Order: sequence, then structure tokens, then C-alpha cells
Amino acid sequence: MTSITAYGGVGEIGGNKILVEDKGTRIFLDFGMSFKSRGAYYSPPFLSPKSEQALVELGILPRINGLYRFDKTEPAFDGVFISHAHIDHSGHVSMLKREIPVFCGETAKTILQAVSEIRPSNFESDLDGVQWKTFRTGKKIKVDSIEVEPVHVDHSVPGAYGFLVHASSGTIAYTGDFRMHGPRKDMSEEFVEKASKAEPIAILSEGTKPIGFYLSSTLRKPPYDH
Repeated sequence: MTSITAYGGVGEIGGNKILVEDKGTRIFLDFGMSFKSRGAYYSPPFLSPKSEQALVELGILPRINGLYRFDKTEPAFDGVFISHAHIDHSGHVSMLKREIPVFCGETAKTILQAVSEIRPSNFESDLDGVQWKTFRTGKKIKVDSIEVEPVHVDHSVPGAYGFLVHASSGTIAYTGDFRMHGPRKDMSEEFVEKASKAEPIAILSEGTKPIGFYLSSTLRKPPYDH
């Protein structure tokens, strides 16, 4: 059985943290910063968080064992897949245990590392030791029982991808952020075409409104938690 749990990006724009579980395999799709919850407590540069623990205690980060650097338990997740380099999809990668690999496009990795170097040095911008695993369109990444197929999309930042997540219950299509009016709309159209051929049991799509979950009419039992 495959399950989907949204720990961010629901009822807000951005902050996406989508957990997919399948036969004991656990991966996140994006691990972004929530502007809504963070803005309720902090106003940088005058008031900024002092520790990862504070973000968890305030509910800005979900309270999950085996995920964060400060947590002394064993890693409980098999990977995090970043769709693109915008902070609302990638801004909390710095919090992750370094044993958990972070998969992203080669361009996204370059952007994230460059931004980390020019931002004020603190725990939120520290990417030292991150176990980067890069990909391009056409490469499929096998993580135990889950296979992730990244497909490029057009967005306002280069190196953006959507994901086709092939699991035991079927394929989940995660669009990330994409547009159809940009100079490379052909890339977004390619993702749509590949997603259509995969006949997904669920589609996770975000735009300028909160993330939505859509199920195919052929699905009998919802494979998600939320």
C-alpha cells in the first residue's frame, strides 16, 4: 500500500513537504520553507530563529523523528527529492540529517549551493555535508520499492522538474511548480504527456492557490492519508 502525507503546502502557497511511503520506503517530495508559519513568529533580520529545535517546537517544521540533524535517532527516511531551487520548495534542506540523500537537478544544486554561500552564515543556510544526488530528464532513480522519474518543466527558475513516482499502488504525478506560458512550455507539455501515459492514481499539483490532490476515477481506495 502506498500512502501520501502532506506536512506542508496545504492551505498555503509553498512550504511543500510531501511524504510518500511504500512498503517501508519513505521519501519526501520537496522540503520547503513555509513563509506563512515562519512569518507568524519571525521577521528577519531583526528576529530570526536560533535553532532547529525552535522551529519544531513552534510547528514551523513538522515534529518527525529520524529526519533532522539535531535528532540523535537513526535516519528514518530514504531520500528527499527537490523539484527546483525556490526556497519554498528547498529552503529547509539544511535541517536534514546528512545521511539522508538529497536528489535534485544539476542546475538546482548549483543554485542552492551558490545561495548558501552568499546568505548570512547560520544553521538555515548551512549545506555542508549534504549528500547530493543529481539527475537529468531521462534518468530514473530507484529507492528500494519506489522509482522516481524526473521530467523537466518550465518555471521562473531554471532546472525545475516534476516527478513521476512509481510505487506499488501505481504512479503518483507531482508537478512541482510549472508554467505553460513561458519560453520553454514544450518542457511542461512533455511532463504532461508522460504523466498522462503513466495513468497516475493521484496527481499533486500546485499553482498560485494551495496545493491540491486529485484522484483518478479508476482508483477504488485512496492511497493517501490526507
